[in-house]
Amino acid sequence: MPKDSPLTRRETEILGLIAQGLSNDEIAHQLSISTNTVKVHVRNIFEKMDVQSRTEATIEAVKLGWVAVPGLSKGEAPASPPGWEPLTWRPAAWLWAVLGLALFLALAMAFWPARVFYASTDAPSFTTDAVLPAGAPSTREDVARWSLLSPMPTARSRAAAAVLEDGWHIVGGENAAGDLNVHELYNPAWDQWQTLPPRPVTARGAAAAGLDGQLYVAGGCAGATALARLDVFDLATGAWQVAPALPEPRCGLAMTAWRGRLYAFGGWDGTRVTDSLFIFDPAAGHWEEGRRLPQPRAFAAVVALQDEIYLLGGNDGSAQRAEMWRYAPDGDAWEEVPSLPEPRSGLAVAADAGSLYVVGGGEGEDSYPHERFDLTNQSWSTIDAPRRGPWHHAVAAMIGPNMHVAGGWGGDYLAIHEVYQASHLLFLPAQGGQ
Repeated sequence: MPKDSPLTRRETEILGLIAQGLSNDEIAHQLSISTNTVKVHVRNIFEKMDVQSRTEATIEAVKLGWVAVPGLSKGEAPASPPGWEPLTWRPAAWLWAVLGLALFLALAMAFWPARVFYASTDAPSFTTDAVLPAGAPSTREDVARWSLLSPMPTARSRAAAAVLEDGWHIVGGENAAGDLNVHELYNPAWDQWQTLPPRPVTARGAAAAGLDGQLYVAGGCAGATALARLDVFDLATGAWQVAPALPEPRCGLAMTAWRGRLYAFGGWDGTRVTDSLFIFDPAAGHWEEGRRLPQPRAFAAVVALQDEIYLLGGNDGSAQRAEMWRYAPDGDAWEEVPSLPEPRSGLAVAADAGSLYVVGGGEGEDSYPHERFDLTNQSWSTIDAPRRGPWHHAVAAMIGPNMHVAGGWGGDYLAIHEVYQASHLLFLPAQGGQ
């Protein structure tokens, strides 16, 4: 293990509290974060240090000088508690035989064919931004065609959003308080926000689509649990109803409406990232399966344009991906189109008649460019960015001639609301474009 610590500042802070003997609940209280967030950090610490327990993590951290424990020097193992005599007992010969048999069985199981791995009960890090160290939000620069509008009342990332007749609905997500059920509506004519009845469940990583005067919100993560529920907000009554659930739980799915149906792509099912396509017919009130994605994806972006649906980027469960596919609902068929210049998930996407627009994306603290895909030329170009630094898991929508982008993670949970004039654009060649 290298002596240079691979841990983030927050992970090092939590490791120090673990070394002091604090429980997850006590650490959460001291740092003013949720217990679930602490569990995610602890799991990441164990993975990075290649240890299996809090005691082992403490011993290794003290040896490497990453944390300091009073009375214990770097390179020393923890001593016996005061007043305890050193252990001098030696096992009998029969116990050596038992230990040898146990070792043999352990090695046999380790190399036995068809070995089964059981997933952690914690949600993986790509499903939340709570694992990232909070700091100052990225700074804004005055850039042509970008303008600031009224910020969201609630700062958040990983929300679900859709444009309906009355405006732009943004639901759920997460912030420092944890998973959210907040439902806010933006009126573009007045540049004003309104708070509406919350979704009946708190969740991040859900997906939303508008259809026939109703807002559909599907799935999501509630803590470490992926949800299957489908909630419907009726604009006429201003109330939520429960609709037929997804066939299986999904978090980080992508969803859009097309010709009276909902199309829900991929997502994390609580154990793995999937390649499913579920199609919902509100008139019939049931789900059916479409042709599966070419590869598993979670936290991808989706947009319906004319007679096709585009799916961009995402995470396959182990890494971010750059592929973009075009799905034809009429033929239930997939086709690969030029990939994103850089792999990413959590990207915000909107479209007009001739272009797809991509804002940021990513999962860590790196900065990703903003780009445009020309549907006629099938090529990528860059557009100017109003912010430097990370900006991912925001939501985007094309309202009239302008692209609106709100929220996300950019050094902290954001409430920002930017608008981009999507006409008369000047483009720069994208690095690595196809």
